Amino acid sequence: MKRRTVYLILGAIFVVGSILRAIAVGIEPPHHPDEYFQYLEPAWLRLTGSGVETWEWRDGVRSWFLPGYHGAWMAILMRLGVRNGRTIITILHAHWALVSLVLVWAGWRGGALLARWHERKAVPIPVDESSPPAGWQGGLVGAGLCASFPLLVRFSVHTFSELASILCLVCALVLAGELAERGEVRRGKLVGLGLLLGLGVSLRIQHATVLLFAALWLLWTRRFRILLWTCLVALLPVMLLGLLDRLTWGEFFVSYIRYVKFNLIEGGAAGFGTSPSTWYWEQFLHRLPIGLFVLGGLCLFGLRANWPFVGAAVGLALLLSTQGHKEERFVMLFWPLVLIAAAGTVGSWLRAAQRWWTWSRRSIWAGAAAAVLLVTIDGAVHCGGNDYVGLSAGRSEAHAWVSRQPDITGLLYDHPFNVPGYMGFSHSFPQVEARPPLLANPVFSHILVPSDSGIIDQAKRVGFEQVYSAGDFVVLRRSWPKHD
Repeated sequence: MKRRTVYLILGAIFVVGSILRAIAVGIEPPHHPDEYFQYLEPAWLRLTGSGVETWEWRDGVRSWFLPGYHGAWMAILMRLGVRNGRTIITILHAHWALVSLVLVWAGWRGGALLARWHERKAVPIPVDESSPPAGWQGGLVGAGLCASFPLLVRFSVHTFSELASILCLVCALVLAGELAERGEVRRGKLVGLGLLLGLGVSLRIQHATVLLFAALWLLWTRRFRILLWTCLVALLPVMLLGLLDRLTWGEFFVSYIRYVKFNLIEGGAAGFGTSPSTWYWEQFLHRLPIGLFVLGGLCLFGLRANWPFVGAAVGLALLLSTQGHKEERFVMLFWPLVLIAAAGTVGSWLRAAQRWWTWSRRSIWAGAAAAVLLVTIDGAVHCGGNDYVGLSAGRSEAHAWVSRQPDITGLLYDHPFNVPGYMGFSHSFPQVEARPPLLANPVFSHILVPSDSGIIDQAKRVGFEQVYSAGDFVVLRRSWPKHD
């Protein structure tokens, strides 16, 4: 296949990935309260004076890096006249959806790397300028899977630290593999590897299995000087985030120390719920009941080349399985690593098929297309919902409706962390949990509760009337007495 044709296909894959993510920005419901209260609401509180402050921001258990980053975007948008919190949230979702397209790049480069690994690790193969890059078959498969895998598309619009860390570390592992090849070492690639590893692990300490296997890859291929320089460069973002803690919390690395102490040493996260050690594996099967076996088989067949990706993915799942508190977002890194590993195996088969008879080549291509289609469809059928059942699209829609009402002076609602905080409310008026003694307080003009809530009848008796409904939630408004 000609180089131009390959890049046209790759461009089409990027377009498809962009369209899918644009759709996700419009329809994806909230995944977990943390995406607001850990990464958006703290910045909104500092910028506007109104917001919900969770215990982590009183005890110094979180770094200000991501809230500061989001806060910078908020400040810029406010200066440009965008002051509605929900509009800013949508813009930030679109921002992360756009940035997440680097996974398509990682799938392209990673799939190509693994597809050609056996042929290139000893002696580099000269590349004709008119020919596509070596391993392009695996690259296209990897890019296609990372662009269209439904769970990754859904997750790409959220503001979690997991997403930012995933983007850094998957790209870093690809760069580590490229540097492990026997070829010219580019200084920019080496610096990028170090910066991405340092930042990715700082954002999410539990993702350190990628750092471990990136280092093992360089050691295995005897790239000792590259590993040394990578470690030195990786210290730069680590030290900068330590300095940020010093400026915000008063001590170097204090948020990381307190985070590890609370979650790993004291087991404090178990207070938010625990699950059995097999929960993540059951979740993988739930998301991909058929395709997981296809991906697993492809990973095993290509283990000689893709072991750093498979090792990092399995190591992550094993590490997190030891912790009592489990959430699906914690282990989302598993998917791009496994998808790229499987793509490398398919790509190596497609490269080998170039030397076979025409009917054999077509059979291999048809099989590859069927495998990608099966994984994508299986993932699409089972990608709905999340592991935090308290969040509801109906509640969020009703909350947004209330925020647009011109007569709003205060809101009573059923649960403070199941709506996107004061940022989603876009008002400085009070919003607090609905309790019967507050119904008589004239400050509160609206109530948002489930349609079967017992407080509805009490509210109607003191002058509230239902004015809106969305899903299983209703909004009531206080009816003020008319004066002659």
